[in-house]
Amino acid sequence: MLQPGNSSSGWAEHLESNRSEAEDGGSGPEAVIVPVVFGLIFVVGLVGNCLVMVVIGKVRYNSGAGGGGRRSGSPTNIFILNLAVADLSFLLFCVPFQATIYSLPQWVFGGFVCKFGHYFSTVSMLVSIFTLVAMSVDRYIAVVHSKKSPCVRSRRNALVGVCVIWTLSLVCSVPVAQHQVLTNHPTAPNSTFCWEQWAGVSRHSYKVTLLMIGYVLPLLLISCCYTKVSPALR
Repeated sequence: MLQPGNSSSGWAEHLESNRSEAEDGGSGPEAVIVPVVFGLIFVVGLVGNCLVMVVIGKVRYNSGAGGGGRRSGSPTNIFILNLAVADLSFLLFCVPFQATIYSLPQWVFGGFVCKFGHYFSTVSMLVSIFTLVAMSVDRYIAVVHSKKSPCVRSRRNALVGVCVIWTLSLVCSVPVAQHQVLTNHPTAPNSTFCWEQWAGVSRHSYKVTLLMIGYVLPLLLISCCYTKVSPALR
């Protein structure tokens, strides 16, 4: 199954739960409710993010026809588009497989999807977070340093920022793919599960590092930027 963690007790409890559901024909309420909820999230997210892309595309077309496309090439629109791409990628490549956790008794999608699903889930999460940080810095420069902003807030710099965001996210997520494996358990030797396997304290170290670069530091940066922006708007 697509489950986080490698606690033996938690794993045993999860396997026992899956076995009971299988014996009951997968009739547990979560086997229906969770996929339905994930399906709703998938549809709403898909429609919403596609609409964002369509709107930005129309703005680009209209601006290109009448004003050289400056508005569509603004850093703000580039970052919003990047955020939509990251969210859409998560919906397409991660949500469908996550929805099977409660509806299937074992992992049936193979080793590649096991690694890729977890890996890209982390990638898209980091891309979204880093993009929000970039948008905060962009707002800070535009408001607090408005005289210098035309030089700094260029389309080229925004695209470079997007490339840096994706590169950092792809690299920082590599350990997730390295430690996600297909395995079984003594209580269910004929079933295959997608599980994390870490050596020693490496899992704890990575999780702490991910917490710092994916939550604490971005939160501090965003807070600092908007703390500086607020007085400038008064």
